[in-house]
Formats: sequence, structure tokens, C-alpha cells
Amino acid sequence: MSDGRAPVLRDGLESRSRPRRAAVVGLAAAALVVMASAGCTRSGTAGTTTTAVDRGTADTVAVWGQPAPAGTGVLEAVSCADATHCWAVGRSAVNALTATATTTPPAPVVIDATGDGGVTWTAEQATVAEPTDLSAVDCPDRRHCMAVGNADHGGPILGAVLVTADGGRTWQSVGSPVGSVNLAAVHCLSATACTVVATDGSGFWSASTVDGGQDWQRTGSLPAGFGGVSNLSCPSAADCVTVGYTAGAPGQGAGAVAVTADAGTTWTAATVPAGVGLLHGVSCADDGTCVAVGTASTATTGVAQAASQVLRSDDGGATWTLGDPPAGLGDAFAVSCATGDHCAAVGTVWTVTDPPTPIGGVVVSGDGGTDWKTTTTRYIPVGLAGVDCPVPTACVAAGNDVLARIALSATKAPAGGNGGGSGGSHAGGSGSGSGSGSG
Repeated sequence: MSDGRAPVLRDGLESRSRPRRAAVVGLAAAALVVMASAGCTRSGTAGTTTTAVDRGTADTVAVWGQPAPAGTGVLEAVSCADATHCWAVGRSAVNALTATATTTPPAPVVIDATGDGGVTWTAEQATVAEPTDLSAVDCPDRRHCMAVGNADHGGPILGAVLVTADGGRTWQSVGSPVGSVNLAAVHCLSATACTVVATDGSGFWSASTVDGGQDWQRTGSLPAGFGGVSNLSCPSAADCVTVGYTAGAPGQGAGAVAVTADAGTTWTAATVPAGVGLLHGVSCADDGTCVAVGTASTATTGVAQAASQVLRSDDGGATWTLGDPPAGLGDAFAVSCATGDHCAAVGTVWTVTDPPTPIGGVVVSGDGGTDWKTTTTRYIPVGLAGVDCPVPTACVAAGNDVLARIALSATKAPAGGNGGGSGGSHAGGSGSGSGSGSG
């Protein structure tokens, strides 16, 4: 990576893409130290393929976590084509954006796959010419996926797109939208038709393809000042919703939602309640209901311990109401709703230590995000960044170097439960949640 320009560009990407998620990921290592001192240690099968750690009993354990395949690095997102086939993507342990000629060469592109609903995972290989970090993935069917992020082209950082058309056996690097330095989110409505949210370092805009990424058409720009995009939910070919924040004072932002009803040609700012902090995840169902999640914190840099926030919309994302924060969930990073009723959200929960450290958490809802239930978790020692629910009764989550399966009730949750979460699915978005880790 060349000197001079690159550090400025890296700062721009961090401030406009996932400003606080990276900081929480960094603190995950501290969480492991705390757990080790308490007698908790990581376990699981080392090597390329991993098997679920202590699958537990269905009546007492709702979330089962396990180590990701060896060498995974940091997982950022997950997408399921159906109840059994899912892919998780992220960045190598040596970040492409911070690698130099004197550092260890980055590991291969991070792509993990499962064909049994998350019980076992295998690392897939992708041949790329430049170090590539992936931040989002969407798989419209069991053969086709598109993963996006950025790549270091020997100095300049440019948007990156990887696709597979054979269920992950081979991944091909295709061109990215002209002018992009990072692709923050992707949603595919078919094997070849996908929409991405990109940035050129000064603002966010959308682009679309109808031929699997061979050609891209830039569409419209997100509202001025919109930042922090990491998720996109498109319940139809014309309608999409993304979340983030609008920058205010230096290092501060207010939660924001942008919507389009014309396939990204124009984006407008949605009506969001006052006092909403940074938003990280959104998921919209076909019936026009949407759930968005984030944190009450307004700090766009560093880590500020705060309660999670959950917003709900009944008109496709145009207007939003703020619900009660889910009990026990701090930063919420992703949410996924398999239907208008069944949702799961993931992120971090802060341990009662000095200083507090984040570990993984998961919350689930059976009534479309009005009430939430804190789940019982097994082996979630680090924060979760992504979740996808391909069916109402099961979800898969990912974050750092951990993968997890989530079991949901097939019936609606009773009124009066706890609330919160973030994530996504093909019917909606992508996300992350709340819970307590065990070792």
C-alpha cells in the first residue's frame, strides 16, 4: 500500500462505513481475557471444518455458537439461500486496509459456508489478485451469491465484488461500480439482479446490475450527510431501505433511514423519532413492516457503552416509531425477519466488569419487533455482526471468529416481552443481536 494517500482514505472508509463495529470487534479480545480468567475457554474442532460445540437440548438452549473455521479472521455478514445453505464473509486477520509491504501478507478471502443449517462450516477459497475485505453478502439461491467490500490495488482502495454461480465451489472477481472505493451493502432479488450501496469517499450512492456484476449502472445518491451504511433491505425490485446516521458535530451522528421507491433512482430521508442513536441493521418484509436496530449512542468513533434501540415501521420504512430497548442488549448490529412476525437481532451485551467488555447477544421476536425475548446462549464469547433468518424457526448468525445457530418459536411471542435486535434476510435485511456467552 502506498503512503500519503492511503491513510487518509482508510480514515474516510472507517468513518463512513462501519465506524463503531470495528471498535467493538477490537474489544472482543479483551472479553476473551475476562472469560479465561473466570475459567471459560474456547473449545471446538480446529482446522478447516468445525462442528457445533455442545449442541445442548432444544428445550433449554436457543442459541448454539461455535468457532469459525481456522484462519477465518473477522466475520462481518451472513446470508442464507434456504434453511440449510448459508455463507458468511469478512476480513482476514491481517486487514487489507492496514497491510503494508513489511507486514505478513493477508490471508485468502474470508468465506465460510454451511450446507446443513450451520451445524458444520467449511472455509471456501477465492482467488483474487489483490487483498480483499468483504463486508456484505447476499445469496438469492443455493447456487448464486454476491459478496462485496473493498480491495487494495497496490495503493488505491477500490470497491470489490465476488460472485459464485456454483454454490461456492468457485468464486469469481467481477468489476465494481465505477468510482467506488467501498461497497457497504448488497441485496439480490435474483441470481443476476442485485443492488449495492457504495461510497466514493465523500458520500453514499446506489448502483445496480442485471447480469451478475458484469455491468453496473449508478443510480441515485443517498441524502446529504448520510453515513455509516452496512445494511440494505429490498422487499421488492423498486423498494429498498438502508440505515445509518446523519453526521452532526465532529464524532457525533443521529440515526437516519433512507428509502427509495424507484429502484434507487431517488433516495429520501425517512421520518425518524428524535433522539435516535446510530442505526446498524434493517429488515423489511413483503407486507411493508420493517424493523431497524442500533444503539442509543451517538458517537461515530470509539466505543461508548449504551443501550440498544429498536425502531419499527408499518409503511415500508417511510415513518418509524421507537420501541423499548431489549433487555440485556447493548449495541445491536443486525436484524433479520423471516416474516412480518418472526425476527432475530444480534450484537453485543456488556459484561459487568471493570472496564465493561462486549460479548455476543441474541434477542428474538414473534410479533414483528414489538416485544423481544432474551435467549439462552451457549458459546458466544464475542460480539455478533450479522444474522439471517431464512425460515421462521431458524437463523444463522456470525461475528468475529464465531458462527451460531438460533432456534425460534414457530408461534407468536406473548405480549409484554423484552425488545431489541438487528439483522436481515432475503425477505428483508441483515443483522446482529443480544444474549450471554458461556464458556
